[in-house]
Amino acid sequence: MITNSVLYVPEVIRADPANTETVIKSVNSDSTYEGYFWFDAGTEYKFTPNADWSADWGDNDADGTLDPGGANILIADAGYYKVNANIKDLTHTNLRTEWGLIGDATPGGWDNDTDMTYDTTDNAWVITVQLNAGKIKFRANDGWDLNYGDNGADGLLEEGGSDIELPGPGNYTIKLYLGSPDYTYSIERPSFDKRAMFHTDGQNKEITDISQFTEGYAVTKFRNITSGGAVGSDLTFPDTDFLMFRLADVYLMYAEAALRSGGNTAQATEYVNMVRERAYGDISGNIAEADLTLDFILDERARELLWECHRRTDLIRFGKFSNTTYLWPWKGGVPEGTSVQGFYDVFPIPSTDIGANPNLQQNTGY
Repeated sequence: MITNSVLYVPEVIRADPANTETVIKSVNSDSTYEGYFWFDAGTEYKFTPNADWSADWGDNDADGTLDPGGANILIADAGYYKVNANIKDLTHTNLRTEWGLIGDATPGGWDNDTDMTYDTTDNAWVITVQLNAGKIKFRANDGWDLNYGDNGADGLLEEGGSDIELPGPGNYTIKLYLGSPDYTYSIERPSFDKRAMFHTDGQNKEITDISQFTEGYAVTKFRNITSGGAVGSDLTFPDTDFLMFRLADVYLMYAEAALRSGGNTAQATEYVNMVRERAYGDISGNIAEADLTLDFILDERARELLWECHRRTDLIRFGKFSNTTYLWPWKGGVPEGTSVQGFYDVFPIPSTDIGANPNLQQNTGY
C-alpha cells in the first residue's frame, strides 16, 4: 500500500526516497514514465527525480499538468492505478484499473472478460479458472484501450502484444505482475489430467485428409522402455504390442456394472476416483456420486483406455456406434461424420475364411 507518497523521476521515479517499491520507469529513456500502484482512498503523491525534496512536481489545478513544487495529487477512490508522467511535456495521468482474462481459452471467449482479483500480499492480479485450449490476453476495465500480450513468448508483457497460447485445457492459476516495468505473468496448472498426452508439433488439429499422419493430433501414450527404464529392443515399434488387462479397466467395469444393475454406486465412485487420482496426482479431479453416469463412464473409459482397443466395443455396448446421432469426424467416411447402419456392429467374415469353408455364410449387410 502507498499512502501520502511521492514518485521519483529521471531514470526511475519512486516515492519516498527510502521506499524503492514506489518506482515507475522510463522504458525507452524518453522522458515518459509509467508504473502501477495500489492506492488507498485519500492517498496523496508527487513526482520527484531525486532521493530528497530538492525538486518535485505536483498538480496545482488537478488538471493533468505538472507544476514544479505543485500541490499533492489526490487519489479519491481506493484501487489499482496506472500512473504515467511525462517530464518533458509536464503532464501526468492516473487510471484506476480492474483486470481480467480475455480470449478463446476463457469462459467468456473474446467477448467477455473473466475477472481477476488483486492479491495485496503477492502484489499480483490472480485467478484460478478452468480454461480451454486456446489463447488469452490480459485486459483492463472490460475494454481494449489497455491490454497486454506477450510478443515472442518470452514471459514479458507488451501493451497490445501478441496472444498468449495455453498448452492445453485444464485448471490454471494465472498471475499478472505489473508494478514497475518490465511487466510479467505466470501460468501454472496445479493439477490436470495427465492422460491428455498429445503431440501437436507439426500436426493439424482438424483432419481434412485421413491418409496423412500430420492431420489430427498424435498420441504419445506408450514408450518402448522396460520396467527398469532401459530402451526396448526396437527403436521404431514397441516390444509390448497390447496391454491385455489393467486394474483401471477393472475399476471402470465395476462402476459400469453397478450403474446398470442398481449396485453399490458409492463403492463404484470410490473406484473411479482411484483411477482419476492417479491421473491428476491428487484429489482435484475427483467426482461426486451424483456425477457417476453411464455417459461419464463412457467418456472416462475413452480417457483412461485411449489406444488400448476398447473404444469400438465400448461404443457398441453403449448404443452409440450405429443408428445414432452420436458422431465424430470421419465416422461413416465423411468429414463431418454420419450415422451408420446397425450391421456394422459386427465385422465381416474374411473372404479367405469363407473360401476355405463353404459352409460359412457372410454376416448380414456385407
